[in-house]
Amino acid sequence: MSKAPLPNTVDPRRSADQGLSFQGCVPLKRFQRLATYLVEQEGVVNVSLTFGVDEERIRYLNGTAEASVQMLCQRCLEPVAIGIKAELNLGIVRDDEAAQMLPRRYDPLVVDHELDVSEAIEEELILTLPLIATHEDCEVKTDFRDPDAKPEGDDKPNPFSVLAQLKGNKH
Repeated sequence: MSKAPLPNTVDPRRSADQGLSFQGCVPLKRFQRLATYLVEQEGVVNVSLTFGVDEERIRYLNGTAEASVQMLCQRCLEPVAIGIKAELNLGIVRDDEAAQMLPRRYDPLVVDHELDVSEAIEEELILTLPLIATHEDCEVKTDFRDPDAKPEGDDKPNPFSVLAQLKGNKH
């Protein structure tokens, strides 16, 4: 098993046959789809990948990808730091038919030729994001007005005051 820095693309079948492992850091800015869920794109994702062939001759990709990201708290609308960790356990297949034949312990990774490593990692990281990001303890903001703004005066006449007068005259 050989360890190497994280490449941009790999041939997953050849890497599995050779039992290659990769480790490295990928900047969060590189993950455009993941960035749409985040407040900031600063930071890195620590990645460790291992390719191999199991006892059933199934090529696989195992590994982890973890990062600390900033999401928007849905209670107070302030940034909240969330630690995410994706566990990859993927069976490498050529098409959907082969994906259906994989044992349940593997999630299918359908790839024809080269594998874009960042894209595979990004998909797994998106799946680990919380549906609703919140702080452990935060106050809910209910007043979003500008504190320096002057309140609007009630100088406008009430359009229903005429109805009130008519109702008063009936009795």
